[in-house]
Parts: sequence; C-alpha cells; structure tokens
Amino acid sequence: MYEWKVCPIQGRQLKDVRQEDVFGNFRFCDTYRGGGGYDKFPEIARRRGLTCRGDIGLQFVVQLYGCNLACPYCYVTEDGIRGKFEKYTSNQLLGAYGRAFIARQPGVFHLMGGAPALYHRTWPELVNIIPEDVIFHSDLMLTERKYDINDLFKCNKRNTLYAVNIKGVTPENYLRNTGREFPKKKFWSNFYRLITARTPFYLTFTNPDKDHLEEFKDDLVRRFGDDVLNDHFVIDLINYEALK
Repeated sequence: MYEWKVCPIQGRQLKDVRQEDVFGNFRFCDTYRGGGGYDKFPEIARRRGLTCRGDIGLQFVVQLYGCNLACPYCYVTEDGIRGKFEKYTSNQLLGAYGRAFIARQPGVFHLMGGAPALYHRTWPELVNIIPEDVIFHSDLMLTERKYDINDLFKCNKRNTLYAVNIKGVTPENYLRNTGREFPKKKFWSNFYRLITARTPFYLTFTNPDKDHLEEFKDDLVRRFGDDVLNDHFVIDLINYEALK
C-alpha cells in the first residue's frame, strides 16, 4: 500500500489555523465560517447531486508534501508544503478520517496540498477505499506532471468532485501568480486528458487578469464546449495577508 507524505500543520501556517481545527497531523476546514467565504464547493457539490452522511460544509484536510509552484499569496506557506512530513498508508488516512468523524462529522475528505496531483498516480488506491457516503475532493492545476488517463478514469466515482485551479489566463498573469513560467503544452494536454477521462470537475480562476478572462473562457468553450464552464468561480487571494 502506498505511503503518502503528509505535512502536519506547522511553522508559520499555525498563525492562520485555529487551534480547535488542528486534529493531530490533519485539520478541519469549515467552509461556511465567517459567512461562507469564497469557497463554493458545498454549493457545487449539492448541485451535482452529491450527498454525504456528515456536514458537507466541513472538510477533513490531508495536506500533502510538495508543490511545483511558488505562489506569493499561498496561505499554506512553505512550512505547510515543504516542512517536515510523516508517512501514512491509505488505510491509515481512512482511519484518521474515521476518528475525525467521531469528533466533528466532516462530510468531505479533502486531499490537499501544495499540489496533490503530484500524487495523482496513487489517487485511485485512496479513492477506492473511501466510503460512498463520504465525498472525496482534491485539486488539480494541470501543470504538476503528465496525467495518466487510466488513473483519471479510476478516480471517477459518484462521490468524487475535483477543483481544477487555473492560476493565470495569460502567460504573464500565470508568472505573477505562481512565480513560474506557463507550461503551455503540459497545461493543455492535461486538460484534454481530464475531458477524455470524463473527470467530474469545476473550475476556479485565481486572481485572473480581468482584461483577458473572458477571452480565455471563450477559448475554453471553443476547445471543450459550453459545459467546461459549469460552476466556475473567481478567487481573489493574491493580496492574502493573514500572516501579517
């Protein structure tokens, strides 16, 4: 069984995580705290027909080691994605979720990063042992590595929903947001693989260049059809200053 590299909540990230939300090496995320915030996941999940036995607005978060980007606004911080890590098998992660459910009844198992799709080749092992009455959620940025269509197919379950995070709508916008050059070929080839695998996803746009956002959306529709924009929303986090 695969051993996942899990980063406990540590270092500077602890400044932005309430102590009551820390659960051992994991944490809880209350989507509706503070009036709902920017995250539309519960709303989108309900619209897609997903249900769970727990609270759909409360996520059990597993934070994986590593990221291919260097986003200046990242609230996870370097400590949270490149600090010390501990290894867990998929069964151990499921056991940790079970204990968390007894404590607070999270309805969503969120495999987060950093860049969790760096591990996408081993997602199927975990997805296939998550109970059907728990929603499995994770994130893809299309630039982590080459996706494997067969692995993507194996992650298509009726209790899964993925966020595809678009980090920039022009090469300049992407560079400002991520600290990295835009890997055009990898981005578009991975997007085609998601579509081919019929991955259940929605789109988020992080700090997009508003002058070019509609042009980028039109390009998506030309490539993939109108449905690609179902449930998309914009995240304005580039000026995130909680650590200050």
